[in-house]
Amino acid sequence: MTPKIYFLLITAVVLNLTAVRAQNCVDIKTEDLTGFLNKNIKPNLDLKLDKTDGFLAINRQRQNLYIPDVTVSPISRTWNYYFDDVRRMDSNFFYDSKTNSVVLDVKFEKNGFELKGICNGCMNRFKDSRAPDVSWTDPQILRIYLKPIIYQRSVSFNVTNVEMIGNLSANGFGDLIPNLTKKIAAQLNIEMKKIFNSSETQRLFNDALKPLLNAKKVGSLASVSMASRSMRVCE
Repeated sequence: MTPKIYFLLITAVVLNLTAVRAQNCVDIKTEDLTGFLNKNIKPNLDLKLDKTDGFLAINRQRQNLYIPDVTVSPISRTWNYYFDDVRRMDSNFFYDSKTNSVVLDVKFEKNGFELKGICNGCMNRFKDSRAPDVSWTDPQILRIYLKPIIYQRSVSFNVTNVEMIGNLSANGFGDLIPNLTKKIAAQLNIEMKKIFNSSETQRLFNDALKPLLNAKKVGSLASVSMASRSMRVCE
């Protein structure tokens, strides 16, 4: 390494450290962040997927969640599917290095058929029986990817992606509805992003994170970013 290159590298490091100090940045370890979320938000988080009574609740603050029916036409008839009383059983926050995201896994309870099928073109007495009901087989997880954002000079989260983990089984009719899982997953992605990225949910996350930020002695923030081992917040 020539003296000139060495000097330039040292200068770049010094300037970077100076910039960080000038911004008053604090690194919060990812395990501290996810540990805090699991201790303080997980016990007060609830999620229900249901046609008429769906909701997301954080710290007992409930927001109604509506997921439109998904339509498939495997035969000459059109079948509509909707979630029926699918309730959160457990959840867990963790850090995913592949996507550099905080991830929320929501595990749902196993309780019979999760998706109700309706045959719209059938006679009234056959509407409920002709479209097979569908089970969401284990592990029944919604995986929600969260990126930290600045919210009112503090921190909240924005959802970047939602994955539906597990398979849908329709009592032997699975081959007739090959696109149902894909359509349901796409609809969940849209609706989960909509409710998690709402100003109300972001405010609730922001309120819940304030004790952690106060403990780190950071005030009004200008930026936040994720790294491999920490979430960096800068004033």
